[in-house]
Amino acid sequence: MRVLLVGTGVQPIPPPGYGGVERTIAELARALRDAGEDPVVVNRVRAGRSVDEYWFAWELPKLMRAQQYDVVHASTPVVAQRLSMARIPFVYTTHSRHWFECSGARQRWGLYLERRAVRRAARAIALTDTLRRRIATLVPSARSPQVIPIGVDTDAFRPDPERRTGRRVLGVGIVRPFKRWELAARALRGTGWELRIAGPVPDAAYADLVRRAGDRVELLGEVSEPRLRELYAESDVLVHPSRVELLAGVVLQGLSAGLPVLGAEPIVDLVETGVTGAIAPVGSPEEELVRFLHTWAVRLRDEPDTRRSMGAHAREVALTRFAWTNVAEAHRSLYRAVVAGGVNRR
Repeated sequence: MRVLLVGTGVQPIPPPGYGGVERTIAELARALRDAGEDPVVVNRVRAGRSVDEYWFAWELPKLMRAQQYDVVHASTPVVAQRLSMARIPFVYTTHSRHWFECSGARQRWGLYLERRAVRRAARAIALTDTLRRRIATLVPSARSPQVIPIGVDTDAFRPDPERRTGRRVLGVGIVRPFKRWELAARALRGTGWELRIAGPVPDAAYADLVRRAGDRVELLGEVSEPRLRELYAESDVLVHPSRVELLAGVVLQGLSAGLPVLGAEPIVDLVETGVTGAIAPVGSPEEELVRFLHTWAVRLRDEPDTRRSMGAHAREVALTRFAWTNVAEAHRSLYRAVVAGGVNRR
């Protein structure tokens, strides 16, 4: 089966650094190829600006003219609108946090585009069941999306127990206020844990706030892929206090690396409290979240057997639920259903 995986027009695929959607497309393409399919990535990057997605979407039908395909799979709403305008059927995966956070004009526009994309897709994919329910509420006229998570490279992200010290907590992601890294820093203050955060640092004032909130905080900036794998392998716990997420790839990487995960409500679909980590109760105010993370950080510091047991369970969940082999097979099943329904093939 020949599958056209449509890029974003903003970053190369795979991206040289930060770029979650682009990385997911690249890894899905590899997994489909390993499964015997024929994926082709269609993407053209101009200057790496967010507005470039519109330029790419506009020229997309022209880029597709020379291609033969069975299924087209889009991952951004602007691309989806252009495919719809060109009357090209498509499968659509939504990656937008606007389903859960929509406060300004830009976010409202983003949510509007997401709702149209889901409504016009031949089949839509939600990354989690929580998102599926949210879509059903906001787009009641649309066919219910199928839940297929993103995957994780379980060979690349794996534990290295010999390098673990029992004192390293890792955070991965952009250093912006919606990630709430300052709450993680506060929660770890006085525990003896070292908090290292790997990710772009575009906001100097917020970065300073994060550093001052804790007593052992290091902002590493954006790191290379090999270094990121090392950080997971040598850390003991992953913390992810983000206010809003769809499906955090960094959490999947943490599970794959055998790390207990401490976090907030947005990752409740990924982590089971007491088994693979601990997630604060739904609706927890910030102060309650800080206390919750602090309590668990102390427990995981003082109970190494608990920490190792949770890490082993986390690794098993990654292997059975989120390995790309399984995720690719779920996509293949959906693609076959689309083809059987007589749409998309060219």
